Amino acid sequence: MKSKFTNSIARKSIALLSACIIGACAEQIDEGARYTFTGDTVASYLEKNEETFSSFIEVAKRGGRFSVLAAYGQYTCFAPTNEAFDRFLYVEDSLYRTTGKFKGIDSPRLEDLSDSMCIVLSQTHIVPAAYLTTDLYEGVIPTQNFNDRYLVISFDTDENNYGTISVNNSLIVTGDTEVENGVVHVVKDVVNPSSNVLPQQIESHPYLSIFSEALKATGLEDSLQLYKDYSYTDGDKTIQRYDGTGYCNYPANRYFKYTAFVETDDTYRKYGIENLDDLKAFAEKWYGTEDSDNPKSRNNALNKFISYHLLDREVAYNRLVCYNIKNDYYNSEINFKKNADRYEYYESMLKHTLFKVIKKLSSTEHSPFLYLNFSDRPTIYPEMNDHLNIKILSATEVKDLSEEYKEFNPSAINGTIHIIDKILVYNEDEMAGNVMNERLRFDVASLMSELTNNGIRLCPRGAAGNTNGSEFFIPTNYCKYYKSYNEESRLYYLTANTGWCDYQGDEFIAIGAYDFAYRIPPVPEGTYEIRLAYTGWPTRGIAQFYFDGEVTGIPVDLRYKGNDTGSPVGWVKDSNTDDNGKANDKAMRNRGYMKGPSIYTYGGNLAARDYEGALRKIITTKYLTKGDHWIRIKNVMEDDNGYYQFMHDYIEIVPMTVIRNEEGEDRL
Repeated sequence: MKSKFTNSIARKSIALLSACIIGACAEQIDEGARYTFTGDTVASYLEKNEETFSSFIEVAKRGGRFSVLAAYGQYTCFAPTNEAFDRFLYVEDSLYRTTGKFKGIDSPRLEDLSDSMCIVLSQTHIVPAAYLTTDLYEGVIPTQNFNDRYLVISFDTDENNYGTISVNNSLIVTGDTEVENGVVHVVKDVVNPSSNVLPQQIESHPYLSIFSEALKATGLEDSLQLYKDYSYTDGDKTIQRYDGTGYCNYPANRYFKYTAFVETDDTYRKYGIENLDDLKAFAEKWYGTEDSDNPKSRNNALNKFISYHLLDREVAYNRLVCYNIKNDYYNSEINFKKNADRYEYYESMLKHTLFKVIKKLSSTEHSPFLYLNFSDRPTIYPEMNDHLNIKILSATEVKDLSEEYKEFNPSAINGTIHIIDKILVYNEDEMAGNVMNERLRFDVASLMSELTNNGIRLCPRGAAGNTNGSEFFIPTNYCKYYKSYNEESRLYYLTANTGWCDYQGDEFIAIGAYDFAYRIPPVPEGTYEIRLAYTGWPTRGIAQFYFDGEVTGIPVDLRYKGNDTGSPVGWVKDSNTDDNGKANDKAMRNRGYMKGPSIYTYGGNLAARDYEGALRKIITTKYLTKGDHWIRIKNVMEDDNGYYQFMHDYIEIVPMTVIRNEEGEDRL
């Protein structure tokens, strides 16, 4: 099996064994349990090794999860040893002693754990999917544990230069014991099930003190407190699938989560910032002095500065872009063309602003890293030179900075922290004229933070509460920026599949007498061409588009592929033309259509541009002001039997300067 922590060790110039051998540890159990397959279940394996796991067995039984480990299914169990529990109970500043939620342990005895503590502890250590160490990447495990939390994976090396893997900073001392219903990994310490909300988690790291003070001073910490919408009651509902066969689930929960991009105190010092007053002065240079005496005003410079560091969604390091995302049905590295850059645009909590995250696979120099607001063009404003191309550090990279950062834990109960290596600021002119002066492509799922926060977007099939397979029904009022004008609208999210011709593998389908709308992301002011991508297919229907309430063109018949008889598209394969498709591109644009781009494939081999079904419909050209703008889609098919589909994949918002000046833009 190939090691999955190559990036970590490459930086250390260490060669690891291909099986990801875990380094020696004083608490090793039977070496014969490594990389083996037994006839046991997780539960029976633990019981056969009761001398090592009796404490965890007791906690799992009292927490009501031990029976799950004996049942049919696939599970990953991070099993703490008895010694791990002994240390956990004896530590005076244990989470369970110091937080209000678990205060009250007066003696270091297992029986002093309450039943509620046992529930949280046992559910923390169990993931309802099977992951070997060779399936683990820097960031988070793709499937949430039974506490609906992501576990953070980081890599290191031990004193013998063997690669090590930790889960929430707990070292895996023996990995990959395969059993009938999953995998057991033995961990050195009880995995920390932190109950901190995001501002508390930031505050818990002393080297983030200036940013933490600013969060409090601006009152923005109050905006990061929510965790779960307890009024949402549809989690156990099912509905007929979009094609009329079987049933699929509603989303199981409705969580609120956040992401903070944070500079360390050491980074601030590089810019002469030693305290909160210095940061206020720095912010005013970029955002002005309006309401300077009221940091809680959204017009205040410090408030704007911190707001631009925050997202209304939790995005783990290995989910910031669509890279190395793999499950039984999807592999992003098959779906995307080799060396195609991976990028995502995120709306910050500073009103009407975006930033860009990119993994620049087309560049050998930059490909190992993730960047914020990357540009390889000269800046428009020289003062922005040191505030672009900001590196986002993985948890492993943070821990490598110094001994002070070794215990860095980015994960809060309602969000995650990303450490960045430069100071992040927003300049509208620089973004409009440089960083975002390009084709802006948004997967439709990215328009709805709720799909990310609830583990739906790009989830493995059967995960996130979807026990019925490969799609979720999205109810009205579940997503802030999706609205329905018709009670008969039925919108489904289909999880990613490499065999489909979709940008990030996933797609949306609406059926019935649908009439719904999406709010598009807040791009810099300017004139843009707006497009929506779909795959033509006989089961599609006919839709009318509107933009900001105005009808745009005639209804679009999505049943045609580009070269079908009677198709209005006029698609011709590039290889069947004398000029590699240039004239055909122009002819298609005149009809309001474009071919698919060349960066992703249909089924892993045929570029979307070369597939006649992959189409982009040009909806309108508009000057977009600051404020909300909505695309509306309405079913106008008169003989619809209730199952004709409106399939849609991604939205493109393209500055007219790019369309006029960038040769070959149609192909990207």
